[in-house]
Amino acid sequence: MDLFPGFRSRAIETAGARIRVRVGGSGPLVVLLHGYPQTGAMWHRFAAKLATRYTVAVPDLRGYGESECFDDDFSFRAMAADVAGLIERVAVEGDDDKAIVIGHDRGARTAHRLVLDRPGLVDRVALLDILPTTEVWRLMSPEMTRAYYHWGFLARPEIAEPMIAGDPVRFLHSALAGLYSPLEAFHPEALAEYEQAIRRPGVIHAICGDYQAGATVDIEHDEADRDLRPDLPALILWGSRGKVGAEVDPLEVWRGRLPRAEGHAIDAGHYLVEEAPDQTWAALEEFMDRG
Repeated sequence: MDLFPGFRSRAIETAGARIRVRVGGSGPLVVLLHGYPQTGAMWHRFAAKLATRYTVAVPDLRGYGESECFDDDFSFRAMAADVAGLIERVAVEGDDDKAIVIGHDRGARTAHRLVLDRPGLVDRVALLDILPTTEVWRLMSPEMTRAYYHWGFLARPEIAEPMIAGDPVRFLHSALAGLYSPLEAFHPEALAEYEQAIRRPGVIHAICGDYQAGATVDIEHDEADRDLRPDLPALILWGSRGKVGAEVDPLEVWRGRLPRAEGHAIDAGHYLVEEAPDQTWAALEEFMDRG
């Protein structure tokens, strides 16, 4: 089964990376950004639907999936720059200079950084199941630490990389099922792509580099830009059975960063797109149709 019928795969060179991206459809540009520990395959349920009305670009973040990273910079600023380069390349080909950007997990953090660094490239943004990085660290109570143990573990690559490499698929399954979403929610072919990716040492290195940046330079960047308030439509969705809304109101938090934020909880754990595709699709479609 082809998870992305009608899409073509291409590579885009950016500063420090080669990004694999699936592209399909025609019309205004929509960019779909995946999270940890996945690849762009997570968007297979939505990409073909969107491609009936939009040009859809589905990259693997630098170092994840089939994308490569050459400069060892896994900050969200670097990931956002990759996406900016992708938008500029694909938007020129499609005669449109802005994109709708939808991100989940690490992809959502990349999208947030993109609207801070390059707001003119983004028409509207949807962030799925995250709080701002600095807010997550602030909320690291004992309960949150148990749920988000990987934030500290992966930030120590000298420890995490060899441990994950010992049984990468087992680690992947634990990571996917450990955030309140059942493993059965993931399409077998998408899961097979995640499994193939996690077996590569470069992908394990990228995942750890991503979280190491999230505990260091990403915090510095976010603190420096705390007073920025990008003025664009923003949709915030989160899983009602996860941790994002357990201790704070995600909308209240995000409206302090994105004043036009709106949204609601979805009946799911962390992986909304796989676990509750119908609810998530309905929310995204309504948000995008408002134009």
